[in-house]
Amino acid sequence: MESEKTIGHQGNNPKEVRSLNTTFKVMLCIFFWYLFRISIGGVSQIRKSIIPDILQSDSPVFFSIFYIVWVLWILLGFVAIILALKGARSAIPCLKLCLPFHFISLFINGMTRISDFSFGSLLLPILFLFFPLIFFIYLCTSKDIKQEYPGEERKLGFPGILGVILYTILGLLMIQMIVSSVKKGYEGKKVAIDRVELHENEMTDGRVIFKSGKTWQLDSIVTPLSIEDAFCFHDTLDNAIIRVSCTTEEYEPSRHYYIYSITENQPFDARQYKDEIGHRQFETDDAVFFIDQYKYQVDSVDYYWTYASRLGKKVEKGIRLSVVNKDSLRTSIEEAVEFLLNTDFRVRDRLLKKD
Repeated sequence: MESEKTIGHQGNNPKEVRSLNTTFKVMLCIFFWYLFRISIGGVSQIRKSIIPDILQSDSPVFFSIFYIVWVLWILLGFVAIILALKGARSAIPCLKLCLPFHFISLFINGMTRISDFSFGSLLLPILFLFFPLIFFIYLCTSKDIKQEYPGEERKLGFPGILGVILYTILGLLMIQMIVSSVKKGYEGKKVAIDRVELHENEMTDGRVIFKSGKTWQLDSIVTPLSIEDAFCFHDTLDNAIIRVSCTTEEYEPSRHYYIYSITENQPFDARQYKDEIGHRQFETDDAVFFIDQYKYQVDSVDYYWTYASRLGKKVEKGIRLSVVNKDSLRTSIEEAVEFLLNTDFRVRDRLLKKD
């Protein structure tokens, strides 16, 4: 479709007014609708997920910067549309900078949400998903765009420079995320037990160092799962059954998620559960702590179960304490907290010979 140019004047400086062909107008309208939709969706998610994600994450600054960059990309998209309508020289470079980001962002989020739909119902979501890519290809290949915006008349301008800066920030965030992930995995890696310097009453599986009670008698060490070593004790003073599990796991601050661990590790049949005795939850810069106490009844005998966990934020490590008392509750929440606080995840700092 051929387009026409008209020349107007503003003061003494000639100003070129670019005519927009129909296809370009349609693309801009769809892009505006697309940006409007994700803006409304983002606003609705501020209280539901965005703020909780930031507050519950172990790197709130990182996630805050990520969401700020995401908002700036949306604003830059609206600015690019305005520049295109005005025929500004920086319109096409700004659009070309915006579209790849929106395509990748929508592709990552969209593919996790549309996998359960039938092919027929997927047609519109797929078109919506690939629109930024289609628009980008159009800008690169359209003869009308090249005629209206020849290469010598295009320039980045301030909006384009902002786009380049945003890409740079995204690159730095990705590098930081990769470095943190590698470091986290390295710190969480198991080391040879005989290389760890242990003090009185301390034990380790090569991932976590914990201090056993003075009246605890070690019965056995079992490996029920490939990611878990369980140290089984009995207390020589009150005959409590004690189990300490050292785990390798991702940090998850959600109480809802943690409930699954309680269900999987309870020492008795769920039908023998009677009551919740106590609960405490708190966190530090390095870890989140959960302590729960429950009452069970087996053959008319009362049992009290204390289940306490410390999950690392900066390393993929966890430790879980399970104590079963018969007839009466003799393990306090304070004692469980003390045990968890005495646990050390920095095993590599205690190596007899450093890596």
